[in-house]
Amino acid sequence: MKISVATADSKVTYEEIIEGPAKETSTSNTNATSEAFVKALNQKTVADNIKTATSYKDIFIEASEKYGVSYDLLTAIAEQESGFNPNAVSHTGAMGIMQIMPATANELKLTHPFDAYENIMAGANYISQKLKEYNGDLDKALAAYNAGSNAVDMYGGVPPYGETLSYVENVKAIMQRGANVPYTNYISRNASKAEIEADLKLLLKDLPDTEEYAELRNTLAEINYL
Repeated sequence: MKISVATADSKVTYEEIIEGPAKETSTSNTNATSEAFVKALNQKTVADNIKTATSYKDIFIEASEKYGVSYDLLTAIAEQESGFNPNAVSHTGAMGIMQIMPATANELKLTHPFDAYENIMAGANYISQKLKEYNGDLDKALAAYNAGSNAVDMYGGVPPYGETLSYVENVKAIMQRGANVPYTNYISRNASKAEIEADLKLLLKDLPDTEEYAELRNTLAEINYL
């Protein structure tokens, strides 16, 4: 696993948004340790072997490989559905990055819909089911993701709903140009305080002793990490 963060003018920029532990995580994780870890991940460096965090990009790659759905399709759906916002809720109750409806969440056994990792995996699972249901027909699968299979079956294809017609075309257009996946680092909601602490110390070993990292080092010194 690799977590990369770089300057704004670099080709690799993994520092736009950093996500802390999910809201459901126990209070033992929402402390100075995890906050410092989040800040450390937002520095201009590259860290390997971090067990409790990964990037959104890597989650989409994992989901693509697990469910046999293209990375471009998954990220296009995510951009269209929520703009990669893990806390998004639609007016119909759809939740998270992939905008999973409550009934669908139950079918997929998605217990933490606002957890980025679980939500992306559930969305990949769901669109893979729709692609199989419609023998790989992308338009029908996307229409079913948006409006439900009943509507697709009723009309024998993409239903003539303005929202659904636009949805299908928009997702395909995003696929063509490539989704703007934010380089967001995700800390697992299952990470314990001890695991986060161990990763923080591992990460800090690789931080150069330069002025660039002075602010971070001062922060960590205050909580007795350095």
